[in-house]
This record gives sequence, structure tokens and C-alpha cells, in this order.
Amino acid sequence: MTAPILLSILCGALAGLALGTLFFRGLAATARLYANGGARRAVPLHLLRLGGAVAGFTAAAVWGGAAALLAMLAGFQAARVAVMRRERAADGGTP
Repeated sequence: MTAPILLSILCGALAGLALGTLFFRGLAATARLYANGGARRAVPLHLLRLGGAVAGFTAAAVWGGAAALLAMLAGFQAARVAVMRRERAADGGTP
């Protein structure tokens, strides 16, 4: 592999980690808002999360190509695992 491809893969993975962390922490906050009756504040947060994810993955596909897009997806999923573990530990291990 050449250096530009490796760089786009690395950047995609790091961007996926960052985007995934923001997305899934926002998901946890949105779920707490819905559970506590704060739907008015949860809906804009929900739309912001979805719009940010769509924009991030679209940017990776356009500027980085398939390799960066797949690396971003891998980073996004790794962030999901990390955020879920952190949220479970904060809740005391309840499912």
C-alpha cells in the first residue's frame, strides 16, 4: 500500500472514533432525556446526531474513498463498544 492510502485509512479510523464517541454519547444523553420526559430537548439532539453522522460518512466517502469510509466505519463501531462499556459501568452494570 502506498502512503496516501495508509494516511486516508488512519484519518478515517480516527475520524470514526471521534464521530462514534460523539454519536453514542449523544445517544445515551438522548435516551436519558426521553426517559425523564424531556422530549422537547431530545428531538433536536436526535436530529443533530443523525445529521452529523450522515455528514461525516458522506465526507469520508467523497474525500477519502472506499478505504477511508471503511476505516471510519470500523472506528465508529469501536467507539460504540467503548461508549457502551463506559455507560454500563456508570449505571452499575445493569443491562
